[in-house]
Amino acid sequence: MTSGLDEHSKAFQEVVDGVARALADVRHVQDASFISLPVMYPSGSLAVVRIDLHHDGHFLVSDMGMGFEEADLMGAGRLFAHSAPAVAVRAGVHFDRQTFSLGVRREQLVGAVSVIAACSQEAVQVAAFRLDEKKKADAADRLCERLYRLFTPAKVERGATVVGASNTPWTVTALVRADGHKAVYEPVSDHPNSVASALTKFVDLNQLEHPPARIAVVRNKDALGTRLALIATAANVVEEGVSDQTLQRLALEDAA
Repeated sequence: MTSGLDEHSKAFQEVVDGVARALADVRHVQDASFISLPVMYPSGSLAVVRIDLHHDGHFLVSDMGMGFEEADLMGAGRLFAHSAPAVAVRAGVHFDRQTFSLGVRREQLVGAVSVIAACSQEAVQVAAFRLDEKKKADAADRLCERLYRLFTPAKVERGATVVGASNTPWTVTALVRADGHKAVYEPVSDHPNSVASALTKFVDLNQLEHPPARIAVVRNKDALGTRLALIATAANVVEEGVSDQTLQRLALEDAA
């Protein structure tokens, strides 16, 4: 009985050891080592941390500027540069233009590798979030200017508050009142947070006894993937390039 338990325990430990080894990968070159970690950037790529032998038995741990490169590829390099210093200060590490780094002793290496990877990931995530917010603000400006032209400014309320069926007050990008109809217009990006926020808002408004028409305006339907079908359950989804006639017509239709 004991032998069976021991064998089971050993097999279990071997499985877990295999998982642990698979979580990280190391590559050694002449003057440095590189560790790939299960820390994922928004693009889906994994963070890689570099370790160099520094001096007096100390080591230099850095992200090699990979976080900046990730952000720059999505057009958020400048936003990364603005957000990264605050991330570095909170974590107690160094940030120099594009790179997170930390000098440590041997016994501090494990913690340093984890912290540098986490800082790099966080700074990219913050930059991606701010980029999405900027894109949404720009999209809101374009949308409202167009609605002012189609309906006149007197019929368009930007940043209006609409109370949903749950009694939750929602701030909408634009509320149009025209010919006895109400319509809510909301720009939606392909960012998961933008989709989730818009969907929650649209679903609650749709449950009203007399719901307003709901129009989600996106840059590209294909970019939303499967999320397009989700939004379509609670709103009409149109691309920014839709004709003026369609954008106007949707506001004047009876909400479903």
